Amino acid sequence: MAALAWLRKVKKEAPASGQEVDAHLRIVQLVQHLVRVENRPLTPFIYECMMDAMADPRGSVDGLRRLLDDMVEQGIKPTAELCNGALRALMNHPDYAMRMEILHIMQEYWFTIDTPVKQTVVVGLLRDEQYELAYARLTEMVEQGAKLDAWVYDIFILVFGRHGFLDEMLQLLYRRKNMGGGGSTDPVVISLSYYALDVCSQAYHHAGTLFGWLSVVQNHLVQPSDGIIENVLGTAARNADARLASEALAMASERIRAQTHHYEAVVEAFVGSGDLTAAIRTFGIMEDSGLRVGRSQTRRLHALLRSRPELLDGAEAAVREAAGARPVPHAAAAAVIEALAQTHGSQRALSLYRDRAKLCGAEPPNARMIQTLLIHSADEATAKYFAKEYADQVVSEDEDPKQTNSSLSLLITKCAEAGEMDLAFRFTRQGLAGGITRARLSSRWISVLVEQAMAREDGRVWPVVDALLNTGDEDTTRVVRRILQQKRISKLASQWRAGGGTPTVTMSP
Repeated sequence: MAALAWLRKVKKEAPASGQEVDAHLRIVQLVQHLVRVENRPLTPFIYECMMDAMADPRGSVDGLRRLLDDMVEQGIKPTAELCNGALRALMNHPDYAMRMEILHIMQEYWFTIDTPVKQTVVVGLLRDEQYELAYARLTEMVEQGAKLDAWVYDIFILVFGRHGFLDEMLQLLYRRKNMGGGGSTDPVVISLSYYALDVCSQAYHHAGTLFGWLSVVQNHLVQPSDGIIENVLGTAARNADARLASEALAMASERIRAQTHHYEAVVEAFVGSGDLTAAIRTFGIMEDSGLRVGRSQTRRLHALLRSRPELLDGAEAAVREAAGARPVPHAAAAAVIEALAQTHGSQRALSLYRDRAKLCGAEPPNARMIQTLLIHSADEATAKYFAKEYADQVVSEDEDPKQTNSSLSLLITKCAEAGEMDLAFRFTRQGLAGGITRARLSSRWISVLVEQAMAREDGRVWPVVDALLNTGDEDTTRVVRRILQQKRISKLASQWRAGGGTPTVTMSP
């Protein structure tokens, strides 16, 4: 019996030697020896010992049920310690019905259901995957002033973190950190805070990521893995936390050469926080470090500016301010210029476009940027300016970027309206080669091109007309014939009003 009492104590407390003792096997062997060899009578103490053995992973709910049934057959009444042992066993082998039965027995026999018992119950509910109920019971205990053991918080924090209940996990972690006076120096709290940093940064949970970073990284208590730093950068970018992003980038740079996506995350954080100047300066730092800053690297900046038009009010000033420290990468300036043009019209971006060389250095403008400015030119003068810019800067057609049929139709329309027929026919050739006539697009580009070409007696329009009439597409053919008929009637009426008699108009080359 003394050996059983010692084993029960060992099972609850770590052995002084630090060596693991197989309490489950020893208890079962000792009980079998006492009952079968020494013929000792069955007592509540023996059942309590066997109930402790059921808490081992090798135990089971079936074993627990057999013990209770056997006690009834032997006429042995349950004890408080046996019920407590059964609840501990149900933490490893959850069974809601059995748990309620044990609690009913404890109430029937007036056994005390104190904080340790309630702890065992809520952990059992957690093990039974009744997360909401377990958290509600735990919260109720805390609000009632119960002094919970630290291990209960630890288990809840780990389980909630694994299942993504991050807000609840953080609430418990705050309480755990303030327990016992250990605070941030408690090794368990440090490990739990690092765990919180890991799971929260993976889920881009800002509050949890910031808590973990400030608790264990900024204080140099742990060195986060490269993967966690990457996740922290992503979290900071999504939540516009420029300071956190900058600190994570600095730590990443200490270990490896920072890559493009690291800088892009910092830029996103700065833009989200409204600091465009810092965002554009970051691109300058990125370029100074030897990384390319091209259109693909500034795509996110452009998208953010387009989604938040209020930031564009200070965008031009931000580029000019950033250029005071170092030349602004052309692609970064282009992202701002295009966002301005697409949101407010190209006239708004004209001043910044003209000052590119002074702000960014001598480099030919990007062809796609000028096309964007041309498309979003609201007046003829602006369209004429950018059409001429394009013709001067992008001499070879091989340099023309591929565009959608919709964009090409707009380019043709803008160039024709501005009287830049060379460029209009250049884009028309690309559109015809790319199947622009097969797309269900507005026919306005056809109308404008034909009208402007006929007004200038530009014979290049006739091969275009022939190509359009010979596509085999009935809709395109009908549109072209209607436009030609409209132009014939318009010109006849004009000549008649001028007193030229009955004119004769030839509509074919």
